[in-house]
Formats: sequence, C-alpha cells, structure tokens
Amino acid sequence: MINHTTITKKELHYQIKQKTITLGGNKNLKIFGTLQCKAGKRIKQQNRVFFVNEQEAIDNGYRPCGHCLPQKYKKYKMELFDIDTSINLLPIDGIVNYYGMVLPPKEATNYLDILLSTIEWKNDEAIIFGKHIITKRKVAWYGDTNFTYTYSNTTKQAYTWTKELLELKAMVEAKSQTKFNSVLLNLYHNGNEGMGWHSDDEKSLSKNSTIASLSLGAERRFLLKHRTTKQSVAVQLHSGSLLTMKGSTQSNWLHSLPKTTKVTTPRINLTFRTMI
Repeated sequence: MINHTTITKKELHYQIKQKTITLGGNKNLKIFGTLQCKAGKRIKQQNRVFFVNEQEAIDNGYRPCGHCLPQKYKKYKMELFDIDTSINLLPIDGIVNYYGMVLPPKEATNYLDILLSTIEWKNDEAIIFGKHIITKRKVAWYGDTNFTYTYSNTTKQAYTWTKELLELKAMVEAKSQTKFNSVLLNLYHNGNEGMGWHSDDEKSLSKNSTIASLSLGAERRFLLKHRTTKQSVAVQLHSGSLLTMKGSTQSNWLHSLPKTTKVTTPRINLTFRTMI
C-alpha cells in the first residue's frame, strides 16, 4: 500500500502504466475502488492510498466501493452475514465480538424510520467541570421498569418499551445469548455528531456484563483504545450490524465514535444493557 503523499506525480504515472498500481483507496473510510472512480477523485491527497491489486487492499482492511465496484460491494455485503462471531477483536483484557449484519438492509431501514419518529428523543446533557452542556446528539432510555441511569453527572429515567424495541431486544438476545433489561438509544443526525473516548462502567450497570450495540442507518467507524497500552482497534459498523462488548472490556478499554464530514445521513445506535 502506498500513500499518495509519499509518491511523486511522475512515479505515480509510471507505476500505473506498469500496472504496479491498479486501485485507489480512501484511508479514512477504508474503501478501495478503480482509479477512474468519480467518488475516488474527490478524496484529498492525504487521505488517498494506492494498491497493487485487490488482495492487497483486502489484506489492509479495505472494502469495495459501492459506486465503481457494485458487484464486488454486493458480494462483500452478503459476506457480512456469514462472520465468525467467536473471534475476539481485542488482543488483551476484554472481549469484543462482531456479528456483522443481523438485519437485512430493508428491515434495518424500516426500523430506522420507525424509531426516528416514535422514540422520545431528547438532546443529551452533561455536566463537565461544573458546566452544563447540551449536545446536538439526541438520546432516549427504555427498560423493563422505570430504571434511572446516571452518567456525565446527569440522570435519566427509563420509558416503557415500544413494540419495535421489544422486537429488536428479542432478536439481539437470541443472537448474543444474553438477556437485557434496558436500552440506551443515541441518534447521530450526521457525521458532525460523534462520541468522545469513554467506557460504560457506571455503578448502576452489572459489572463485567455484556453490552450489545445494534447499528441502524449510516455506516460509522467505531474505535477502541486500551487504557494502559494504548493499543487500538477499529470496526466499520454497518446498518443492521451487531457488536458485543463483555468481560473486562469496560474496565480496560475506552471506545469512541469519531466525527466525520463524509457522513450526511442519520444513524441510530441501540446499546442493550443490564441494570442492577
């Protein structure tokens, strides 16, 4: 893999002519495509990379572009339904499993539309260093009973489950083989909204319990960082995909959802939890 910033224009043209460069990629989004792709031509030079062939792109964790490689992208999407969920994405001190897409695209979009209009959304609030902050990101808290959940020095009270939330809860429980009694929903209107480094280790949560994260809507990049070693892991969360964090993950790892100007559509994240 070659970064565009490390190669001269003359050398780039030569390698393309010699076919030692055949594909380009977006370093931020981890997408590869043809050198003629219109979407690829809009990538900033510092974010552009080049590959010898498709296998090199895949080995570096890149997926096919939906614009210029539609058939390969379709195949890639189908393979997301056949992921080995027993693989632990973390090298040490915790367990994170990615299940890929557990909902078909149309079903995921349908749930997204319903939740956008039926959930009791409110702007999230936090008190940091004595300052009251109201975010553009919106949240909602639902559960078996009127649980209270305190984080960032603010407290929320749970609403009663809706029909659609119970359907999603049952599906997530079946996939993860874990029972949950509550869910925190986050609504990110676009890529300008994200979440900084944090861990879900509040005292009201059962210690070392499983947290299941279901994504609906825009594809976003999810990051994990070890508290001590600073090792990092990145996962692309597709619409309809499921990820679980369990064991000592919250004690040893932080996670975040970085902002990006590339995403212009909404995403809803449902994190199913077990309250004490």
